[in-house]
Amino acid sequence: MPAGQPRRFESAEDFIELWDEFCCEICDSGYEIVPTQTAFCKWLRENYKATDRRTIYNALNRYFPELKKEFKQIQSDVIAQGGMMGKYNPTMSIFSLKNWCGWSDSGQVTTGRYDEEKVEDALSKALREEAERMHNEDTE
Repeated sequence: MPAGQPRRFESAEDFIELWDEFCCEICDSGYEIVPTQTAFCKWLRENYKATDRRTIYNALNRYFPELKKEFKQIQSDVIAQGGMMGKYNPTMSIFSLKNWCGWSDSGQVTTGRYDEEKVEDALSKALREEAERMHNEDTE
């Protein structure tokens, strides 16, 4: 008998089907929630099996890394649609698309490696500063 827990998802196809179903429900509900991994875990608990964020991370990075691009594409489609329809905050939509989905409005390419300095474009800097300002207002 193998050690450890069995995989939560039988195959890459099962995993991406569940993610797609979750994202379709977001669209059908009028974009009332954001397609985050945490929200996906909650949805999985209610509709499939109890799942934590570490399991999602392992599925995307260890067991089915070939799905990462498709996962991000579906996520970015929902965020972009919700943002364009005015359902999500435009600033946070842009921030999410850039940081979660790898979108960029410049010709700069970042590798995401921690040992390399990332170049911050003007829009990213403005978004970061606005987010910090809003956070500081909330904590005062």
